[in-house]
Amino acid sequence: MTEVQAPSVPSFPAAEYAMRLERARMLMDEQQMDALLVSSEGNFRYFTGDITLSPFQMTRPKFFVLPLVGEPCAIVAQGAEIGLGLTTWLKDIRTWPAPRPADDGVSLVADTLRSAAKRFGRVGTELGPESRMGFPVNDFLRIRELVEPVRFVDAEQPVMRRLRMIKSPAEVAKVRTICRIVSEGFEALPPLLSEGDTEWGACRKLELEIMKRGATKTFKLTGLSGPGGYNRTNTGPTDRVLGRGDVLFIDTGCQFDHYWCDFDRHFAFGPPSDATRRAYELVWRATEAGIAAVRPGRPVSDVWRAMADVVASGGADALKTKVGRMGHSMGLVLPEPPSINETDHTIIEAGMILNIEPGAAYIAPEDGGRRIMLHEENVAVTEHGCEILSKRAPREIPVSG
Repeated sequence: MTEVQAPSVPSFPAAEYAMRLERARMLMDEQQMDALLVSSEGNFRYFTGDITLSPFQMTRPKFFVLPLVGEPCAIVAQGAEIGLGLTTWLKDIRTWPAPRPADDGVSLVADTLRSAAKRFGRVGTELGPESRMGFPVNDFLRIRELVEPVRFVDAEQPVMRRLRMIKSPAEVAKVRTICRIVSEGFEALPPLLSEGDTEWGACRKLELEIMKRGATKTFKLTGLSGPGGYNRTNTGPTDRVLGRGDVLFIDTGCQFDHYWCDFDRHFAFGPPSDATRRAYELVWRATEAGIAAVRPGRPVSDVWRAMADVVASGGADALKTKVGRMGHSMGLVLPEPPSINETDHTIIEAGMILNIEPGAAYIAPEDGGRRIMLHEENVAVTEHGCEILSKRAPREIPVSG
C-alpha cells in the first residue's frame, strides 16, 4: 500500500494564487466590478488557500474582498487571523470580536467595499445559481444599505464559475490523488465483506481503507442495499444486515487537501440475478459512451445524449427518470457546474473535471420491485479527450461474501 504524503502548507505555491487573482480581475474588469466579495467556503478557500478542516461557522463568517485595484484582504473573527497569517499568502487580515450578532463583520465589510467601489459603483458577490453566501441574509441586506449607492451584482456566473470550472494542473493533481486513494480502497473491499455485515459496517470497512491510504476526510459514504439491488441513491447507510442475494451500492465523496472525488461501486452477495447483471452491463456501457463523448469543443449535452442513447437501447428510458442529469463537475465543492443534462450546452474545455454518471431503472425478480442502477466515474478533460481519474469499475459486478 502506497503511503500518501500529507498536503503541504500552503497547499499550492504563491504563483497559483497570484494566477487566480489575475484571472479574477480580468473578468471583474470585463463585468465592470470594482470589487469582489466572497464568503462561501469553496470560494474563500479558492482565493486564500485556507487550510481549516472544521466546517465554516455562521457565527464566525469569513469574508474575502478582492478590489479591482489595490491589495486584497480577508475579514475574519478575532483569533482566525493567526492561522491564516501563518498558512496562507494573505497580508491584510482584518478582524472583529465574534460572535457579535449586532455587527458580525458587517461594518468592516461595508467600509472595505465603499473604499474599493470608486469607478463603476458595482460589487460582485455570490448571488447566482448554485451559489450560497457564508453569512446571514439579514447581514447582507444591512451591508447593501450601508454601501449605497454602490450596487451588488452577481459574480457567481460571470466570474466564479468561469474561474473554477477550469482547473489548473495542480488542482487536477489533487483530484487525481483522491481518486486513486478511493479506487484502491474499493479494490481492497471485496474480501473484507461478508454476509452478516450491516450497511454501516461495510462503509466503515471502506472508510478505514481509504483513510489508511491518505484521504484527508471521508465526507460521504452512502451505503444502500436490497435483494437484487437498491431503490434509492441518496440516503443511508443503515443497520440493515446484508444477506444472500443482496446487492450493495456504495457512493463515495472523499477529500484530499479539500479536493473531492465522487464515484461509486457495487458488490453482490452471491451470484446476481440476470436482471441485475443486465442492468449493470447496460449502465457500464453507458458510462463508456459518456467517457468517449468527452471532447474539448463539444457541449456537455452531447455527453448526456451519448449515455441516454445507450440506456434507452436497453429498454430503460433515461428521459423518464426522476434525475435531471447524468453527471456534473467537482473540485473544492461537490457538486460543481456544469450539469451533464439535455439542456446544459456548456462547452467542454481542457482542465474541466467531469463526473460521468448514467443510471437506469429495472425490475428485480426477487420481489417485482423497482430498482436503480447507477455508475459513476471521474475524468479530467485533456486537449484531445479525457483522462479517467477513478480506476474504471469492473465490467462484471464483483461478488463478495
